[in-house]
Amino acid sequence: MSKKFKNKDGSLNGYAFACGYIQREEKNGKYKEIYMEDNHYHIKNGVIGESFENWEVYSNDELTKARKFYRSIKV
Repeated sequence: MSKKFKNKDGSLNGYAFACGYIQREEKNGKYKEIYMEDNHYHIKNGVIGESFENWEVYSNDELTKARKFYRSIKV
């Protein structure tokens, strides 16, 4: 993936989310993901193969808050 889509820490940047990219992590049968839809950041997590357990939404100008929440989820 091009450098223009990632931050130094390897996470996707705002431009990548605006282009439709999804950042997802899976481990121990669980997942978490962050993506942009309808100008809002969506964070979901749950058990793989089942419906999500939690779904939080942040406005377009709250990417920092959305990232903080995403990082707080343990998988």
